[in-house]
Amino acid sequence: MKQLLMVFLIGLMVSKAHGQQSVDIGFFGGSGNYFGDMTKTDWQESINPAYGAFVRFNFNPRYGLRFNVLNGNIGAIGEFDSQKWNTTDPNNRYWDFNKNVLDISLQFEFNYFKYIVGDKATPYSTYVFGGVGMQSYSYDIQYLPGQFSGSEITPTIPFGLGFKFNLSKRIGLGIEYGMRKTFSDKLDNLDDPLLYEYTVGGLVTQVKYTDQFHNNDWTAYLGVHLVYKLIYGNKEWILRTPKQNILDWGIENNSKNR
Repeated sequence: MKQLLMVFLIGLMVSKAHGQQSVDIGFFGGSGNYFGDMTKTDWQESINPAYGAFVRFNFNPRYGLRFNVLNGNIGAIGEFDSQKWNTTDPNNRYWDFNKNVLDISLQFEFNYFKYIVGDKATPYSTYVFGGVGMQSYSYDIQYLPGQFSGSEITPTIPFGLGFKFNLSKRIGLGIEYGMRKTFSDKLDNLDDPLLYEYTVGGLVTQVKYTDQFHNNDWTAYLGVHLVYKLIYGNKEWILRTPKQNILDWGIENNSKNR
């Protein structure tokens, strides 16, 4: 996290020195999925629609910062294993949930090729992203001995990859897959289902499998985004990257090479 913050600050200073950032807005449509405590999942019944939007500040053609908001249902149908129930009975292993999840994040985005929406010299690029965020949703824990409900706000670590390309002078299209590592185990309404207690010599010991730093809940989003270029950036950016400099930061100015 410290390294990401340092790269962002360096990029901010460089962009101020070399010209105006470009600004894009985008709209996302796709699907959301879940990975967690459930051991068997019916994937066809567990994919839900998701939608969202973002604002992206491009410090240069190589990297930028994106404020991202996603919303949609996350759910699953399947089974889970539990020390609390008789797992030899299939009826006791069935589980399903479905709930609305609001996902907000701040993401650092790195383009493998230099890319500016709408510029003919930068028609496409693959990219990766990572950052910090949060998710908000309700939970309803119903399995014995725990029965409680409420609202949860949990930090997340978003990361993923994608491919984007230009459609016109101000419009671009992208395909993206991203995951969210959460710090809560309540998303699937199974708060540590493997937890159990045993007694030795009158002393009760509780065995936990999840806590703030170790849990089983993830979300994943797959979809396409449509981007509109609001503000063009520094016209002096070098757009083409020689193979020997394929991983440079794209912060040079054309005027230096004239």
